[in-house]
Amino acid sequence: MSTYTTDTPETMQAVNGTSGQDPRQLENSYVLQEKEDDPSYIRGARPGPYVEEKGRNICTRLGKRIAFIAIDGRTERTRHQVNYPETYDLIFDRLEKELSAANGEIKHVIVLLGVPIAYPRLAWLENIISSPVIAPIRLLNRRFGVGGDLFNKFDGEVDLLDDLDDHYTARHHKRERRILIQRLQHISERFSVRVTILGGDVHLAAIGRFYSKVGSKIPVINDPRYMVNVVSSAITNKPPPKAVANLLARRNKIHHLDFHTDETLMKVFNEQPGGKEKSADFNKVTMPSRNYACITEVDFSGVNGGTKVNEEELAQFPAPKNGHNPLHPGEVDAGTTHPAADGITSRVGMDGGLDVSIRVEIDPADKEGTTEGYGFWIPPLVSPRMEGHHRFSRHREDRQTAGPSAA
Repeated sequence: MSTYTTDTPETMQAVNGTSGQDPRQLENSYVLQEKEDDPSYIRGARPGPYVEEKGRNICTRLGKRIAFIAIDGRTERTRHQVNYPETYDLIFDRLEKELSAANGEIKHVIVLLGVPIAYPRLAWLENIISSPVIAPIRLLNRRFGVGGDLFNKFDGEVDLLDDLDDHYTARHHKRERRILIQRLQHISERFSVRVTILGGDVHLAAIGRFYSKVGSKIPVINDPRYMVNVVSSAITNKPPPKAVANLLARRNKIHHLDFHTDETLMKVFNEQPGGKEKSADFNKVTMPSRNYACITEVDFSGVNGGTKVNEEELAQFPAPKNGHNPLHPGEVDAGTTHPAADGITSRVGMDGGLDVSIRVEIDPADKEGTTEGYGFWIPPLVSPRMEGHHRFSRHREDRQTAGPSAA
């Protein structure tokens, strides 16, 4: 397939959900043509508005106890939507079938998104960039080059606006984001599985999380709303300036997804990597440095050693004052001194949970690529497995119209 890469007629429209081949691209090349999609693919409901292809989402297993979902956030994306409502329905229908067939064997669902979903809001910056105030600066840029690379050379818009619109936290995607999280909560509660989200493309590291409001005093071990968003960008991405990371840290407020759910970034960067100053001392939540994430399933079966935590310890963990504080034992002392920081450990926490480590580059000039590790662990969800209707089912009407977000 080929989409809009040349003006050959075969590639200008989707036929049967896919655009035609561009013969010029296939000259003297050998391309394996798959007769059927891999069974892990979930094809989108219809071709995207710009990419004339049906999206390719993924649903598969990572071993016995982990299900993996990857949502194609590009094929159907516009400024006002990330995915079609019908595509979300296909993804969640497939996931529910997998979990039902597993009959309780799956304990964790990992969801891969292109960009973070638990992340600081920058609506005020969106408002400034899209306001008439920018018009005189745009004119000066066109005529005299004022502002340099601040503006996109193709459409004259502020380059950063495209990045901001890309985020789930952008005002255009607010409603779609809320409904997606509520549907994941629905899955978590119904099948008693912990949901963890991966996302990147912001060129820095962070750990976001959703959770039931602390006033509800629901222990994390029993909280289907507790979802961690591990934010780790492509390892080669150039990090943003310190000022940007510090600005995001200052915007780390406790946000309210809905009446029951709060969200905030977790304090995990307790010290600078290798003593190299990457951000301000107050900034414990964003790390502007190249990094990668290590996620390991906690498995105590047939092994000795490790630091095993039982369900009672988690249930008795005192309710924090607010979401800026540790929500469960796995977040206590998160950072470089945590046992999970090495990225190898798989025996810290509770059986069926996840050990998470963010490995941060210390010195970009170091050919050895030495990193500093920051760790914590995520517990599994322990709650009665539910069948049929449940308290999250009231969002069904919203789910059926989960397209463009309300501003």
